[in-house]
Amino acid sequence: GEVGEDTALAQIIRLVETAQSSKAAIQEFADRIAAVFTPVVIAASVTTYVVWALLLNTSALDGIKEDWSYPEQGFNDWTLPLLFSISVLVIACPCALGLATPTAVMVGTGVGARLGILIRGGEPLEQAKDVTCIVFDKTGTLTRGEMVVTDVLLLSDRLAGEPEDVSEENDISTEKENCCGSDDHRESVVLEARHKSTEKVMYYSACAEQSSEHPIAKAILTKAGDLGIGQGQTRPLDEVENFEAEVGKGVKCTVGNVTVHMGNRRCLAANDIDVTPGTFDAMEYLENMGRTAVAVSINGRTEAVLGIMDHAKDEAALTVNVLQHVFGIKVHMLTGDNIRTARAVAHDIGIPAANVIADVLPAGKIEYVKRLRSEGERVAMVGDGVNDSPALAEADVGIAIGSGTKIAHEAAGIVLVNSKLTDILVAIDLAKTIYFRIRLNFLWALGYNSLAIPVAAGIFYPMTHTALPPYVAAFAMALSSVSVLTSSLSLNRYKPPTFSKKYGRDIRGGELGIEK
Repeated sequence: GEVGEDTALAQIIRLVETAQSSKAAIQEFADRIAAVFTPVVIAASVTTYVVWALLLNTSALDGIKEDWSYPEQGFNDWTLPLLFSISVLVIACPCALGLATPTAVMVGTGVGARLGILIRGGEPLEQAKDVTCIVFDKTGTLTRGEMVVTDVLLLSDRLAGEPEDVSEENDISTEKENCCGSDDHRESVVLEARHKSTEKVMYYSACAEQSSEHPIAKAILTKAGDLGIGQGQTRPLDEVENFEAEVGKGVKCTVGNVTVHMGNRRCLAANDIDVTPGTFDAMEYLENMGRTAVAVSINGRTEAVLGIMDHAKDEAALTVNVLQHVFGIKVHMLTGDNIRTARAVAHDIGIPAANVIADVLPAGKIEYVKRLRSEGERVAMVGDGVNDSPALAEADVGIAIGSGTKIAHEAAGIVLVNSKLTDILVAIDLAKTIYFRIRLNFLWALGYNSLAIPVAAGIFYPMTHTALPPYVAAFAMALSSVSVLTSSLSLNRYKPPTFSKKYGRDIRGGELGIEK
C-alpha cells in the first residue's frame, strides 16, 4: 500500500494547500492596487494637511470659520489640519482590498473540498466561471469504464482444429453427413466446432491482454474466465512474447508459435492482416449497436470480432443537457473509438453528432483542444486517463475524474473526488458564486475607501462642524476588514444546485426529457 506523501489523503491535502495559496489574476490586480495604495494615501494625508492649513491660515475662509466650533474643542488653525491628516491615514484600508480575493478563494475551495471537488486555487476558478465549451473523453468519463464482452462473432471455424469435423473451407464433409444421415448430428458437429473456435479466440485474446489494465482488457479476461480460461481456471493462460501495444490501434504478441493481433481497422491495415470476408460487416454491425468492435487475428488472418459494450453513466445525460440547455455551454466528445460507436453513445446522452470526434489518437486530443481555443472558445477538458493528461493541461481548465490516474489528477486544475459527472455542474456554479463574492468584496473595499477618505479629510466639516476622531477612523478601518471576511465566510452557506430529472435521459435511451 501507499504510505506517507503517496496516500490519497496526503494528495488531497496538498491539492487544498496549493489551492488556498495560489493567486487568481484578479488577486494580482488587487496586489498592484495595494502596492500603490500606501503612497497614494500618504500623499492624500499630506495634501489634506497642506490644503486645510492654507485655507485656515489665509483669508480664504474669513467670515466663514468664525462660526466653526473647533477652537472650543481645543484645536487651532494648525492642529485641526493635523487631525484631518491623521484620520485620513488611519481610516484608509488596503487590508480590505488585499483580503477580498484570498479569503473568498480559501473559503470557496474549502466548500468545494467538502463537496468532493478539489480546486487548485484561483486560476482554475477564474477560468471555470467563463467556460464556453467542455470536451469530454468517452471511456471511463462519460461511460462507466466497466466494459463487458457481449458478442463473439466468429468469422470461420478454422480454429476448431478438428479435420474430421471441419474442413479447410469450413464446410461439414458431405461424406460425414451421408454417413451419419442425421441433421441433428450435423448440427452438433457445427456447434462443437463453434464452441472450440470461441474458446480458442478467447484464450488467445486473454493471453494477449493478461498484463493490461485497460478496461477492454479487463472485459476480455472476465469473458474468458466465464469459459474457464485464466489463472486458476481449467485452462490457464500462457506467457506471451514480443508483446507490443500500438497506440490507437491495438496490441500484438506471440503465444507459443501463434501470432496474435487484436485491435481496430488501423491495426488490421498496419499489420497487413488477411481480412476474412465478413470482417468489416461484423465490425460495422456491432458498432451500429454502440459496441466497440475488436478484431482478433491469428497468424495474420482475422478469425473473430469481439463486441464490447460500455454503458453511459447514469448521470451523463443529465450533466450534458444541463451544460447545454441551462449553462449554455457547448459539449464535445473525443474518443479513440470508431465513429459509429461514438455517435451511438453521444445520441444516447444528448451530444450533437457534429460535436463527436472519433478515431482520435492521444496526440489528436491536445490538437483538438488547441483548435477550439484558437477559435476563441474558453475550453474545459474532462478526462480520467494518462492519454488525457496533455489535453487536460492544454485546456483553459482541466477537470479530472477522481477514479482516474494520478497523472490526470496532476494535470488538471479541478479534481472530482467522487467521480460524479454532476459535480462538474456544481464546480462551475461554485466558481461563478465565488467570483461573484470576490467582485462584491472588491466593490465594498473600493467603495469604502472612496467614501471614507474624503469624510476623514473633512470634506463635510464646513456643513457638519464635526471632525472624525482618529479612534473612530481606526474602528471604521477595522470594521471594513471584518466586513470583507464576513462576506467571504458567507460562502460556507453555499448550496449546490439541483436539477429536475427532465434534463436526464428517458429510460428507453437517447430520448431527452427536455425536448418535451
